[in-house]
Amino acid sequence: MTVVLGINSVYHESAAALVVDGVFVAACEEERFNRVKHGKPAAIDNAAELPTAAIRECLAIAGIKEGDVDKVALSFSPQLRRSQFVPDPLSVAGDWGSAEGEAAFIGAVEAIPAAVGRALGRDFDGEVVTLSHHLSHAASAYYPSGYDQAAILVVDGIAEFASTAFFDANGAGIRDLGTVDYPNSIGFLWEKLSAYLGFSEYDASKTMGLAAYGDPDRFADAFSSLLAIDDQGYSINADLARFRLPDFGPLESLFGPCRNGPEFEQHHYDVAAALQHANTEVVAGLVRKLLAASNARNLCLAGGVALNCVTNAAINRLDLFDDMYVPPAPHDAGTAIGAALHLYHTTEPAADRKTVASPFLGPGYETDEIVRAVADAGLNAVRHGSWDDCDRRVVDLLREGKIVAWFQGRMEFGPRALGNRSLLADPRSPDMRDIINKRVKHREEFRPFAPSVLAERAADWFDLGRDTVSHRYMLFTVPVIEQRAPEIPAVLHRDGSARVQLVDQKLNARYHALLTAFEQRTGVPMLLNTSFNDSEPIVCTPADAIATFCKTEIDALVLGDHLVERR
Repeated sequence: MTVVLGINSVYHESAAALVVDGVFVAACEEERFNRVKHGKPAAIDNAAELPTAAIRECLAIAGIKEGDVDKVALSFSPQLRRSQFVPDPLSVAGDWGSAEGEAAFIGAVEAIPAAVGRALGRDFDGEVVTLSHHLSHAASAYYPSGYDQAAILVVDGIAEFASTAFFDANGAGIRDLGTVDYPNSIGFLWEKLSAYLGFSEYDASKTMGLAAYGDPDRFADAFSSLLAIDDQGYSINADLARFRLPDFGPLESLFGPCRNGPEFEQHHYDVAAALQHANTEVVAGLVRKLLAASNARNLCLAGGVALNCVTNAAINRLDLFDDMYVPPAPHDAGTAIGAALHLYHTTEPAADRKTVASPFLGPGYETDEIVRAVADAGLNAVRHGSWDDCDRRVVDLLREGKIVAWFQGRMEFGPRALGNRSLLADPRSPDMRDIINKRVKHREEFRPFAPSVLAERAADWFDLGRDTVSHRYMLFTVPVIEQRAPEIPAVLHRDGSARVQLVDQKLNARYHALLTAFEQRTGVPMLLNTSFNDSEPIVCTPADAIATFCKTEIDALVLGDHLVERR
């Protein structure tokens, strides 16, 4: 038995993943256990702060001990970083980009092997294999894709020094085809403009949602002075962007004042729309450049920018390739998967490649654990003897306009709730989006919700474009079929689009059964689905689920086959 542990602990989205004899058996994000969003902040000096809870959980899921781990793969290369780092003149002394900050950062990265040894209870110094960050992203998409040949595009904020990387792959391995380097970073542009719009740097999803309310043409000329498409792919005007300085002066000269209060002005919507339009144009150009350099007819996308559902859908409609794959965790957490898989397949070259069939790679909980958590909270739960009985009552609640928390099976890996840690509601209710945003999620009113739809019915409701297995992971925004729009107002964005999740019976039979029951009673084969949380990471344990249920205005909670209704 060969056991490979993959770790992402540099920057943010701390995570661990476990590959056993080439089979991908577990993956967990640290935030689900320590309850800190993104696991930790992207600080200059905390790279050796490992996802220890995620590591322990991966080992527990696989039923193996710390001493059984043969190899450890880290998704960051300090050697590559040292060879490429150039001090940034637009940086703060002692922080990112400065010589002093870099010394602190490299020191923290080089402390990781000793931290791994402490976590695993033995000396791993010298045995931790470091892989480049973008190679780890690429591997996280290529190996699970099932493709023999693929072109792979990785776009994010920054890796060691690159912000975009081109690869292609076949059965013999993954080949590097070039990079776009910092300060030319479309990922950092999302972070900077999200902050300009009054969000945190991690809130690109909010900026993406805001874009539907704006006019992308208003700032087209101004945006062209900030970002240009060129022979290398794209370039960013660093003097205007000032990524590493808390300075928005040049951006305010281009677009108008930053958002500093709760209200949005029209130019804020228009900046978001211009950014979204530019993102799609840039990524489409990068795809064309990549495919011109590769003979592959399949495309893989990874990196944080691959979470952009609008751009993904536009790329999927390009007539340049045969098939497209985006993994359920294309962000930094996914590099733990890629590092483990790549190390295994490059050190065990005769091994068969086995694809990942499910994003449900985290912990699950037995009935006795659920019963104990319910009792500890002093709640009353009804246990149903069959799926049909439980689903019948849940559908009644949903039709009454109730919000139902749905906790089933193993936790999802990645930022999307895909039906195992979800909040569910009736998509037909015109008021439901406002109700959930205000009563439960406590977030901005413009934020949309996604529909989970039976895979076999989806084409009757949405213009999906080219079929891809990644439609199962809520990674594409597609138009609703016009005559269907009035039937499902709660899951449509302002522009008539929806971030769909196709629910396949083989991938999630339990969730598929609930959607089927709802369709049988209403004629609508979908539910509103959003992550089960309230200004926190997605719930992980039954205790987490109960705590969030109790502090919010969620109407009912389903834990396995146990139903708790608010009285």
